[in-house]
Amino acid sequence: MHITILGAGNIGLAAGKKWKDKGHSITFGVRDPESQKAWDARNIGAEVKPFQEAMQGAEVVLIAVPFGVTDEVIKNIQFDWDNVIIIDATNPISASTEPFDSAAEAIAAWTGNGNVVKAFNTTGVGNMLNPIYNGTAIETFICGDDADAKKCVAGLAEDLGFRVMDMGGLQNAVLLENLAKMWVTAAYKLGKGPNFAFTVVQR
Repeated sequence: MHITILGAGNIGLAAGKKWKDKGHSITFGVRDPESQKAWDARNIGAEVKPFQEAMQGAEVVLIAVPFGVTDEVIKNIQFDWDNVIIIDATNPISASTEPFDSAAEAIAAWTGNGNVVKAFNTTGVGNMLNPIYNGTAIETFICGDDADAKKCVAGLAEDLGFRVMDMGGLQNAVLLENLAKMWVTAAYKLGKGPNFAFTVVQR
């Protein structure tokens, strides 16, 4: 599968490397192709191009830029967004989503795409690189309105080593974004550190 990753930060790089190891074709879209982050992406064997050029041939687009610049990035790309599945991994930690309830709903509106799936936003990069705790994979929580898009993203999540918990429609993205805020608060504001994860246990 041809996956374009917008942004070459920690989350994008972690996903890109693991997907490439699973045989997917990975292209990173970046603002500056000569930046250190761009070279980090090349070092995992991925193609790196400016945002616009990176969209060519994309089947899935992972949005992994900071939410505060996502609107600008999307609106500066001339592309038929309806032809791809969009994975929103952003978190509106310091940027407002108004008038939308969540970053995912904002991205769906900005792109006009009904295939947006929220995923990979509820934990840190260390858990993306190694999602195994006590021999069991942790969940990534996903939500979206299109069943086929969620099935595709669930497969990609399993390629990263996660279990998948479907949290329903895109209107529930705000729940995932609030879970991310709780993880960040515990990890960095309350001093727990990043080596923990939320998971689901069942009787």
